[in-house]
Order: sequence, then structure tokens, then C-alpha cells
Amino acid sequence: MASLERNKIYIDKEALSALSLVQEGLLYPVNKLMRQDEMQEVNASGLYKNYSFPCPFILSPSGRRNQEVLSKVKKGETLDIVSEDKIVGMITADEIYKIDKLQRLEKIMGGDLSTQEAVFTLQRLGDYAISGEFNVVFDDIRVAKEALQSKIKLLGAKKITGVMMSAKPFHRAHERMLREELDHCDLLVIFLLKPYKKDLMDFHLREKCMQYIANHFLIKDKICIIALDDTYLFAGQNKMILHAIVAKNYGCTKLIVGQNTPNLSIYYTDNERHSIFDRLQGVEIETQIISEYVYCAYCKMLVSKSTCPHGYHHHTNYNTHSILQLLRVGILPPSILMREQISAMILSSFFPNRFENLERLYYDLVPSEGILNNRDEEEFYVKLMQLYQIYR
Repeated sequence: MASLERNKIYIDKEALSALSLVQEGLLYPVNKLMRQDEMQEVNASGLYKNYSFPCPFILSPSGRRNQEVLSKVKKGETLDIVSEDKIVGMITADEIYKIDKLQRLEKIMGGDLSTQEAVFTLQRLGDYAISGEFNVVFDDIRVAKEALQSKIKLLGAKKITGVMMSAKPFHRAHERMLREELDHCDLLVIFLLKPYKKDLMDFHLREKCMQYIANHFLIKDKICIIALDDTYLFAGQNKMILHAIVAKNYGCTKLIVGQNTPNLSIYYTDNERHSIFDRLQGVEIETQIISEYVYCAYCKMLVSKSTCPHGYHHHTNYNTHSILQLLRVGILPPSILMREQISAMILSSFFPNRFENLERLYYDLVPSEGILNNRDEEEFYVKLMQLYQIYR
């Protein structure tokens, strides 16, 4: 039994996803696990083969069993890669070396080590790294890549814009940004971020909302929605650089980012805006930072904050955290913030079977055609929002 355990290393699904990104060429020019000398070079320069790459791509799994195996494995030995009690691939050892875990953490996080995310990341780092040829099975990324390439070929798309979104929740400013970009590209790729930690608004609900918007309010044939695993790699300031690399390798020619996106490191000199993208080297993708949108009570419309002449006291902001707080406590956000259909989807998911007698509420509050139909809570929220809008 002990000899069999020596032929295995154990990783979580985040590490498996990261390995699959490399295997599918989505972190190019990185196409393998880095040796110690390559790790040191990337640590010192932030470059790999003259391309921006903010942190070394290495595999250093934590856990007592992994440390025992990696401390004894020999060059040329083949190990099974195990995730969630299943063999998901194999790796042939080329080099085993010790790492400085705090230095590794600093490079992953791109700076701040005081966050909860940094504490979690440190816990998943082991003392040893392994490099070598590997092969893993993780079909989600391969299938997504093939689906996008098929759509690009079908449309003959040349101008392909990518946007990374949590859409938690999806609001009117998000829709405005996507709608305007559709006017300038052949294909819009929405990378919907999929974290591995538990969240109030889970990925499937956000995907449902996004798909509804694409199908009903945007040009759906020009949109491709792709789940992008939001792993430990995409942390801190590194996130922006790695997102640009992933978008480029998926086939995008442009990446748009909202001005309020964390870790952009925006600053101004001589009235010129700078950001973390100024450090991007070798990655041939256009980047555009989209100005913040607000609802102006004076203009009576959604406007760019940078072009609206009216003061902040006329502006309603689209703060995702605050809108989510309303939904968290069961309040329908005003329709200038979110489409009622999206609010309804979220509230009916957050509060299933909320009303004791839904049919009675329909009968008492909502105009009807006198026909008895089975009603659901999602539809009720939409009707309720429409009542809010009758009188102003």
C-alpha cells in the first residue's frame, strides 16, 4: 500500500483547472511546469520568454502525503495525479526543488498578504515543487475552447472582444457596456468568473441571468458565454495581467475592463491615465478601460460619468455590493438599477417558497384576465415591479 501511495500526488480542483489551462495553451507562452531556474527568472523579472507573466507557474501541493512523496521521488519517475479521489492525469518528474512559500505567496498575490484570500492561498502551498511533462483530463476548458473557435469560424470574426465578469448581480450598467461594445466587434466573449468558494449568488444562477440577457436584450448570435474558473492563480494585481493572457489565447483581440474593477492600479500623470496594463509586454491584445456609468436624474438616462456635466448629487451609482445587499434582504431593486426579470430570478432563488398563498396574492394585487393559471414566484416579482412603475 505504501509503495502505491508513493506513486501519487493529490491536488484540488483549482490546481487541476490551472494545469488544464496550460495544457490547452491558454497561458501561452507557458506550456509546462517551470524548473527552479525558470521560477527564479520569473520571480526576478516578471517575464517568461519575453512575455509578461506575473508569477511562476509551478505545482507545489500541500499535505503530508504529498510532502513525503515529493521529498523522495526520482527524476524520470511517473506519478499519478489524483483529485477528489479520482486519477485525473499523470506527471513524469524532471526536477524536484524546495520553494520559499512566503515568496511564492507574494508573487501569487502581487502584493497584499494580509487578506483572507492570502491566508487561504498560503495553506495550499507545500514545501516542494515538481516540474516535468504532465497530462490531465479536465474537459470543461477544452470544450469551451472548441466551442469558441467554432463560433469564431462560423462568424468569420476578426474583431473579438473579451470581458471578464462576475455579474453579481448583472445590472443596467453592465448591459450598457456590453451593448456599446457589440457595436464595435464581430464577437463578444463574456468570461463569466466561476469561483471555487461557496457564494450567496452561485455560478449557475449568474449564468442563467446572463444567458437571459443575451437571449432577450442583446444580439445573442454575436455573444459567447464561457465559464472561467476563478482559481488561486487569479489573485491580487496578477489577475489583470493573467486575464489579458487568457483572453488573448482564447482568440480575443481586445479586452475591456470597467474602471471600478479592483487591482487596475489606475493613476494619472499629465492628464494621461495609466494602469497595470502599461506593464503588459509581448501579449498582443488591445486593452480598454471603460469609464464608470451612472444614472443621471437631470439627464434622465444612463450616462458615462466622464462625459456627464452634472454633479454627483444627480447621479445614482451602480454599486454591485449595495444592489446585492438589497437582494440579500429580499428587496426588489428599482428598475433603473436592474431589469425586473433578473431581480425576479435572483429573489426567487434566494427565497424559495417565500409566500404562503401565492395564488391569493395574484388575485388580490395583480390585474388578470380572469383565467386561473399556475403562477410562480419569479413571475410574481416581475408583475410586482410593474405595479411599482405605474405611478411616479
